[in-house]
Amino acid sequence: MAVYPSMLQLDGAPIEGNNPLPMFMSRNRNRETNDNGTLTERQREKLGYETGERYLPYRMQDRYSRKLQPMNIETIVLENEKLRATFLPRYGGRLYSLVDKETNRDILYANPVFRPGNLAILNAWFSGGIEWNIGQVGHTFGTCSPMHAAKLADANGHEFLRLFDYERCKNVFWQMDFHLPPGSEQLQLHVRIVNDNDVSVPMYWWTNIAVPETSQARVFSETDEVIYIDHGVKGFGLGTLPQLPTVPGVDVSYPMNFPFSNEYFFQTPETAKAPWEAVVYEDGRMFYERSSSLLRYRKMFCWGHHAGGRRWCDFLSRPGEGNYIEIQGGFAPTQMHGMDMPPDTEWSFTQVFGMSDVAADRAIGPDWHPANGYVRDQVELRIPQEELLRLHETLAEESLKPPGETLFAGSGWGSLEQARRERQGRGSLPQGFVFPPLDPEDADAEYADWLRLLADGRMPERTPEEQPRSWMVQDEWLTLLSDIVSTVRHGSWNEHLHLGVMLYEHGREEEAIEAWRTSLSLQPSIWAYRNLAEAMRRDGKLAEALAYWDEALSLTPIFPDQALSEEYIRLLIEAERYQDAWSFYKSLPGKQQSADRIQIIVGAAALELGEEAFINRLFLQEFAVIREGELLIIDLWYGYHARKLAKELGEPFGEQHIEEVKLSFPPPNNIDFRIVGE
Repeated sequence: MAVYPSMLQLDGAPIEGNNPLPMFMSRNRNRETNDNGTLTERQREKLGYETGERYLPYRMQDRYSRKLQPMNIETIVLENEKLRATFLPRYGGRLYSLVDKETNRDILYANPVFRPGNLAILNAWFSGGIEWNIGQVGHTFGTCSPMHAAKLADANGHEFLRLFDYERCKNVFWQMDFHLPPGSEQLQLHVRIVNDNDVSVPMYWWTNIAVPETSQARVFSETDEVIYIDHGVKGFGLGTLPQLPTVPGVDVSYPMNFPFSNEYFFQTPETAKAPWEAVVYEDGRMFYERSSSLLRYRKMFCWGHHAGGRRWCDFLSRPGEGNYIEIQGGFAPTQMHGMDMPPDTEWSFTQVFGMSDVAADRAIGPDWHPANGYVRDQVELRIPQEELLRLHETLAEESLKPPGETLFAGSGWGSLEQARRERQGRGSLPQGFVFPPLDPEDADAEYADWLRLLADGRMPERTPEEQPRSWMVQDEWLTLLSDIVSTVRHGSWNEHLHLGVMLYEHGREEEAIEAWRTSLSLQPSIWAYRNLAEAMRRDGKLAEALAYWDEALSLTPIFPDQALSEEYIRLLIEAERYQDAWSFYKSLPGKQQSADRIQIIVGAAALELGEEAFINRLFLQEFAVIREGELLIIDLWYGYHARKLAKELGEPFGEQHIEEVKLSFPPPNNIDFRIVGE
């Protein structure tokens, strides 16, 4: 058994930096989530709780293209004589592949390219392997960010891998220990999450496992009771496999029987001590995973055979090479159910992953229930419940060891939190967590301003032309910065800028606006004007928002980042100032003009102004940052052809023309990312 760093050579589209603007959380921390009346009262509890959009203190990762180039990606390999697991520490610790060394066959779906798409909380996401989602609903904040990695040895002297980090939004520490003992045909994972705050925090975890998709792949789990997506109410319903009301008369334990993207959540009974899920293929292969009881619920996700779903599979990989389904395990009944992690609490679970052969004729057939019983027995043979529970206790003891040899250095945020606690006398980190020391001389590091604030009691002077390096919203830093700007020195423009961001994210909006205005009185900056404009926009005050944007433009002939231009154009279009939006777009430098989101957004102005040449070019392009299920470009397509139809008929343009072209002018494949058959 060995753990060692290596390198993966792939064609890929690198992520080329972050969006510098702070994206503020939804004012509604909970989401309105519907059901069709079939859910039990208990299943409705905490549905939508703490699932409102949140981004800060992280920055959006929206800088990538469709252009592939050779990439060398750092990996860490954990292997024994049976299996070889390859991890991507730079990209959220993703398990990229899990290879059966005897057959040289990948147990998981391993994407042959690194091709980001706009599906994660922070935008950039890539398909394949196993992804670890913590903290907030969605593909996690850190899915395309580095994690710390270390090599340790267990009580028997066998090497194992630890991936660990500090999650800044919920202020929790978490680690994943991966074990592959000699002779084992199963990869073992032990996850530990520590909330050592004196308050509870909303918590979320889903393990997302991508496995190959085939026409007869069939999904099994602990129960036949599932919560499914009911598109009729745009919410949830409670049903029983193998058939669901969404596709009447069809066995949806076969994911490819869904015509559209869909998912369902197995409602594992509370009595289950070791929940599991499996996929059996027509050739008799069975992928399975099993866990201790904290990871109670299971899920199936598929893209379906609808054109939009097939388009997404190709879009995230190469055409014909991106077909996969996901089986997942999580803490709550669905991913839209919230939960709280109490103060001073540690949660942990153990999960194992493996592949084996079973009798295909007993698993692939007309009746799901006896097949499910057979597969349950096969999982129990390979990882018995009592064996898994004993393993959980053993790995829990190993998880308290401090990290050993560093294999990969993640971000400096865990180290900064460690330094803050030491400087303020607020206690040490949880047992087992040790982060490398920070470099106080690295003025370009993301954490540099905050380290200076901690050490010197003030943030370094910055010019308004510099882009902010990072944001912070943690309570302790808000208190520290508030104390500084309330002193006789009153704070710098940069300190008031950051204070405003913190206050606004905490819902203290009037105080935030005052802080940004104070920042402007000390030193005008595009960044403070933008934040004030965003605050006005969120209040529906478009004229005031645009006035702040005009002030920002008075400071520079060209915005220093495309995100500023994008937001300004969007607001002009929202205010129906189409000519102003188009003129501003035409004034942009070439790199900003060619930015995906800017072109898609300004398309609405081009349509209103009859800029047919631009519109036609738009429909020929392939955009990197289209969001899952996004309809903006589709609406442009229908609007454009509906206007042409009305003109040909000599009729005033109306909704009836939109409905007619929906039947006669299907959008081309390159812009069609619909996933439920709109």
